[in-house]
Amino acid sequence: MSDSIAEKQIVEFIYADRILEPEHAMRSGLNRTEILELADNIKQNGLISPITVRPVGENFEVVAGHRRFSACKMNGMVKIPCVIRVLTDVEALSIMAAENLERQDIDLVDEAIWLAQLMQVTGKDISDIAKMIRRSIGYVEDRLAIASMPEYLQHYLKINSLKLGVALALSQIEEEPKRQTWVEMAVRDGCSVRQAEYWLYQWKMDSLPGGVASDLPPGDVPESTYIAPRFVCDFDGKLYPPSETKLVTIARINIPAFQQIALAFRSDSESANFPPH
Repeated sequence: MSDSIAEKQIVEFIYADRILEPEHAMRSGLNRTEILELADNIKQNGLISPITVRPVGENFEVVAGHRRFSACKMNGMVKIPCVIRVLTDVEALSIMAAENLERQDIDLVDEAIWLAQLMQVTGKDISDIAKMIRRSIGYVEDRLAIASMPEYLQHYLKINSLKLGVALALSQIEEEPKRQTWVEMAVRDGCSVRQAEYWLYQWKMDSLPGGVASDLPPGDVPESTYIAPRFVCDFDGKLYPPSETKLVTIARINIPAFQQIALAFRSDSESANFPPH
């Protein structure tokens, strides 16, 4: 073992107040119950694996062992055993990726947002990032797509209400009101990846000049499992297929007036016994 490698493995006890949280932590929040359990384990058995840190000015930043560091602080440890390594930003992020991406409980959205930050901080392209984290280019592209999704889509991914393939397909719908409607319907009724891709196809067809979205299922989707999309009209409150709906923009200041007109129209329709759609 060379002297430089030996020096990197020396364990030193550093005052806890000189150790900083990682600037680019992958996890948006640590599970308090898990940290309490880890803190109890450390209290009984000691810290088996020291924290890996790097010098940052007069202090040290956590590179690997964020959960262990939090547990040590919870135990009130004044000094924490650490391995000090002099690392560049790219080297530190590579170690964080290696530690976190191997864990089974890493949050999909947290991982996606972190990889997007990794690209921004390092200036590397998708191919370089894929090599750095030892994943395929497609894997990185999917995570970057998740990072750019609206918050409500990310939320449904976080709570496992949507499959990743469904979210990736529906996120490509560019008309926000329709996209959110389709997403809410997929969460409410369930949705296969194939069906989400067909809904995306319907939206694309309806967006083209002369294109018409079909209400029929694609040939390889059994009719018994197909859920035809229906949108609620904000004016009459009734359900319509995508081909019969269009995006309408209303200024926020005019929404109350529009709602009053819509309510009056619905009331008149009900009193006249117009047939429902």
